[in-house]
Amino acid sequence: MALIITSDNDLNPPAPPALPLATDEYSRQYQDQLNNVLRLYFNRINALQQQLDWAQAVDYIDFNTTPPEFSHQTGRVNWDAPDACLEVDLEYGVVQQVGQEIYARVSNNTGATIPNGTVVGFAGATTDSLRVSPYLADGTSPTVYILGVMTHDLPDSGLKGYCTVFGFVRDLDTTGTPYGETWVQGDILYASPSTAGGFTKVKPTAPDNVILMAAVTTVSATEGVIFVRPTILQQTYYGTFNLTTTYSPPLANTAYPVVFNNTQSANGVALGTPASRVVVVESGFYNISATLQYTSSNASSKNVYSWIRRNGVDVAQSSRILSLSGSGVYSPVLISESVSLAANDYIEIVMASTDTAVSLVAAPATAFAPGSPAVNLVVEQIQQ
Repeated sequence: MALIITSDNDLNPPAPPALPLATDEYSRQYQDQLNNVLRLYFNRINALQQQLDWAQAVDYIDFNTTPPEFSHQTGRVNWDAPDACLEVDLEYGVVQQVGQEIYARVSNNTGATIPNGTVVGFAGATTDSLRVSPYLADGTSPTVYILGVMTHDLPDSGLKGYCTVFGFVRDLDTTGTPYGETWVQGDILYASPSTAGGFTKVKPTAPDNVILMAAVTTVSATEGVIFVRPTILQQTYYGTFNLTTTYSPPLANTAYPVVFNNTQSANGVALGTPASRVVVVESGFYNISATLQYTSSNASSKNVYSWIRRNGVDVAQSSRILSLSGSGVYSPVLISESVSLAANDYIEIVMASTDTAVSLVAAPATAFAPGSPAVNLVVEQIQQ
């Protein structure tokens, strides 16, 4: 039986009293003697209870630091000798090492059981829990939606469970075999971009999410252990867009937005309507870098202007001026500016010339060099 010490003073339980031998017939003397013995015994018990001072909070509780083997049950607290901490028995057979593990209270409405060891992310909320679902790090879900790793099987039953956001998750297959990999002790694991709820030791690259999830501490097909500590590398958005055909302005001294006809690569940045508009889905601080390749069809001197617009308004001091005087000569212009954009803002690259003999010119690939677009635009989010 466990002992609870509530005072620096030893609590000495009274020894059972030695009762007088009963007489064959009723004896007033015997009865008085028996009453006195019992009264003394109960007075000693009462004095012991008063030492405990039941109406006051205890100063501390001592646990046995070398406990014997015993069964776990929900609501039990004991000292965990191997991990040198208290442990609390929770639902689903989960045993929490106090101070060494942190759980989030979660629920599941995916329509299927979420197994122990599944990487999960935010999927909504209820009044008193977060809803989770297996997380796929392929760039379709924001990086900030990541939560942790399930520490038990959680059925879609309406009941809440536990997701480890810091600490050990046990009884897993940590060989890497389920993912076509080979894991060893100390491997760093990332959220998988190809298997929902899975891991990979290969660091993903954009447009996939890069989320460090855990480290392998014990390699086993059935009793493997990982230490979970999600580390979110903030996802930044980008896009590269081209004009791959030649364009000539119809009128001199008139502003014309460049209409792009090709998306080279993009994540969170896209061509809008019209295609001169490049739209960002998330707010942030963006670097806008555009290269415009001009040529002239005659040798007369002329000036070409190139600049950036944000939501239809010219960005101050963003104009670059190129003086052209040769005929058939390629002349590039670089615009590079950093602008703050709100979600769904758009930017445009605009050009104007003092002479209509100017063109934005694209060049085809040669035997030794790739094609050259008339305009190349790179949009990069450099701060959230």
